[in-house]
Amino acid sequence: MATIPRPARDIKSVVDQLELAPVVIVAATSAVTEVVSYVDQFGTGTLAGLVLVNGIAGRDYDHETLSGLLSYSNSFQLDRRKAADRFVRGLYRKPKTENYIKRMVEATLRMPTNSAMALIMGGITSDNRPALAKIDKPTLIVVAFVEPWMRFYEDLQQRIRGSRMEVFKDAGHALFVDEADRFNSLLDGFLNTLTPEALN
Repeated sequence: MATIPRPARDIKSVVDQLELAPVVIVAATSAVTEVVSYVDQFGTGTLAGLVLVNGIAGRDYDHETLSGLLSYSNSFQLDRRKAADRFVRGLYRKPKTENYIKRMVEATLRMPTNSAMALIMGGITSDNRPALAKIDKPTLIVVAFVEPWMRFYEDLQQRIRGSRMEVFKDAGHALFVDEADRFNSLLDGFLNTLTPEALN
């Protein structure tokens, strides 16, 4: 089962085996929780910086929100293809071709349902917010504007010293697709702010 600490250990294995350190990790959505778990387990010695996209490290759930999330996750077990199609279509605000949508749905279906469920539930039940105080490397937070989630993104930024946040108001959850040029420009700009010492 792929619990949140396990992907963090997998990331560490890749960094170590390929001798990537110091590395800049770009993490999107559920991977944000995994990268914060990475910091919690291994510290920041192998990192030059972090880019956290549309994700949080944990939150408190009210009954209504939790019930909605559990119902949503259950839909993946009842009809995986239908749930995957709904999930993929919900990622974008800019129009995508049906061929593109179908290719993305097929890509998501490559992950076994049990593994997908483990990651979904791991994200809901994990709270790595205390570990955010351990982040002492340059951090860029990039999010799509979704009113109910902004307070959680702002909390993330406040807990990471020196971090900055960029908000995409006209992009969907996959903002790096909807507004690829802007996202790539932000990423290039962030990398250019890192000192040579951080990257060597």
